[in-house]
Amino acid sequence: MEDASPPKTKLWSKSQGPVLANASDLRKAAAINALLSTPAPVLPVKDGDPILPFVIGIFETFRASLQLDVPAVRLRRAIAAYARSKNYLLASAQPDAMRHDAIGTPVTPVEEADRLSAQLRVEEIRRERQASAEPAPSKGVGPDPTAGK
Repeated sequence: MEDASPPKTKLWSKSQGPVLANASDLRKAAAINALLSTPAPVLPVKDGDPILPFVIGIFETFRASLQLDVPAVRLRRAIAAYARSKNYLLASAQPDAMRHDAIGTPVTPVEEADRLSAQLRVEEIRRERQASAEPAPSKGVGPDPTAGK
């Protein structure tokens, strides 16, 4: 009987250095900061700022500085959108990845299981983007073999 389990994926062993924020990351970070009474230093504010993985439970820290008229669910969704981004996942998948508190201080290494999960999702996003970038097979292009008969 064959083993039907998928092949084991090895964790990346070479760091590519800091993962830098792009325009999309900045929009998502700004969406979080817009909900807070004071901006969170852990979030990037300009192009090229590093993406810093959050400590587990950062929602509670951010919620403590949530503006009074803002429902907590909006903050939760904004954090989720940021944490699901390719660059955040890529930063989390690095072998030297550290989790950071709300002020941007490194606190603890990202666990191997979390790194692997982030790595697998980054690879999936890359495959999806590559597949959507490939041109669809064209039909009916070229001369009609039955023309003129």
